[in-house]
Amino acid sequence: MANMKVVVGTDHVGTRYADELRDSFPEIEFIVAYDPADHVDVIRDADVFFGWPSGDAFAAAQNLKWIACPGMGIDKIVAYQNIKDSDVPVTNAPGTHVTSMGDHVIGAMVGLTHRFQEAFEDRQKKSWDTQKYASRITEITGATVGIFGLGAIGRAVADRAAAFDTTVFAIDPAPTNVPASVRECWDLDRLDDLCRLSNFLVIAAPVLDTTRNSIDARRIALMPEGSYVIVISRGEIVDEEALCDALESGHLAGAALDATAEEPLAKDSRLWTLPNVILTPHSSALTPELYEMRRQAFRSNLRRFAAGEPLENVCNKMAGF
Repeated sequence: MANMKVVVGTDHVGTRYADELRDSFPEIEFIVAYDPADHVDVIRDADVFFGWPSGDAFAAAQNLKWIACPGMGIDKIVAYQNIKDSDVPVTNAPGTHVTSMGDHVIGAMVGLTHRFQEAFEDRQKKSWDTQKYASRITEITGATVGIFGLGAIGRAVADRAAAFDTTVFAIDPAPTNVPASVRECWDLDRLDDLCRLSNFLVIAAPVLDTTRNSIDARRIALMPEGSYVIVISRGEIVDEEALCDALESGHLAGAALDATAEEPLAKDSRLWTLPNVILTPHSSALTPELYEMRRQAFRSNLRRFAAGEPLENVCNKMAGF
């Protein structure tokens, strides 16, 4: 495609990526605009936008033919109705985050049950108190793991959790490739049942109208006493105030959140101070391997686009993924 213009609207995959693209595609003009304030100007005559454009930026576009989301979740893009309603395709980079996020969930399960945070605090205080932990360490073996969302992340979690001799159930309205590690996969109308069974409830679903705030106070109360909630996908699915209440009351033994409803998390959130919470800043997937796979995904699709071939990994904007 002659005279193609591509806006690199994020440094998510590294500040040298634009130069790498220029070397690989010398016939394409690449405009670097990491500051969202610049997007309205640079997008006007662009053919491709790599990043997360706002609704205002998209409205200024006169020639845009493709939005390439660097990551997996496109919710920040389709949150703008004018993008959602348009015929401009949005692609993503699926699979790049799966291994590290699956590992993170298992790490959170072990860290919570073995009270690693408490042990870290004892280490800082140089306190050696073996009896403090007596009968307060719990085993994962024999537990029931409920996975809300059986996409690639959910499947990775299921396979890893099954290695601990757990029983795994899942909720997904349209599951594909259900692994043998999942005993049963149910539709959304069985979400109450999943909560009742889950010693570990893993949130791996996208944020949709059907999932937003679906893990509310009522459903948290259905969970077994002493159970755990692990949020690995999006924070808006869990009512965080209800979650904090359940953690403070002791109904839940702990929680691990890699995503919260508001990011950065508000300074006055109880999640910062509750001792039985592992909190990470939406960082579970950020391995060198992830960034390289995301660079390769865009590079591969850009070759297809330049050659007039169909794009890969085109998302369903109305569905939100």
